Amino acid sequence: MSPFAFASIETIPLVLQLAVGLLGLIVSVKGRARGVSGLMVAAFAIMLATTVLAIVWQFVALNVPDWSESGGLSIDGIRTIYLAVALVFDIASLLSWLLVAIAVVKSGRFSRPQQGFAPPASYPMGGQPGYPAAQPGYAPPAPPQQAQQPTPPAQQPPS
Repeated sequence: MSPFAFASIETIPLVLQLAVGLLGLIVSVKGRARGVSGLMVAAFAIMLATTVLAIVWQFVALNVPDWSESGGLSIDGIRTIYLAVALVFDIASLLSWLLVAIAVVKSGRFSRPQQGFAPPASYPMGGQPGYPAAQPGYAPPAPPQQAQQPTPPAQQPPS
C-alpha cells in the first residue's frame, strides 16, 4: 500500500469525529436560541477546527521523508515540528473540554438535592401562574383517621 492509502485509512476515525462534532455544533447552535451557553458552541467550533487540522496534518506528514532527504531538516528538527504540532492539538483539545465543563456547570443541569422545596404532603397545592385555578369542589383526599376506642357511658354514682 502507498503512504497516501495509509494516511487515508488513518483519517477515517477523524472524519467520523468531524461528523459527530458537526452534529454537536448544529445542536448547540440550535440550543443557543433556547438559552444554552455560547461556551458549548465555542467548544464544538474548537473541536471541529482541531479535527480538520489533524486531517490536514496526516497528509502534510507524508512529506517527512522528503524533508529529511532534502537536507533542510534534521531528525531533531522534525521531532521539534511533531512536538509543536502535538502541543497545539493537545492545548486546543484541553481548551475545548474545559469550555464544555464550564458550560455544563453554568447550565445547572447537574443534579443536586434542593432542601425545603417540596411542601408537606397535607398542604394543598395552589394553582400555578398561567394555569386555570383548581376545579371547585375538589379537595385532596383526607389523610386516614386512626381508629379510636369507643368510650363507655359515664356511670352514675349509686344514690
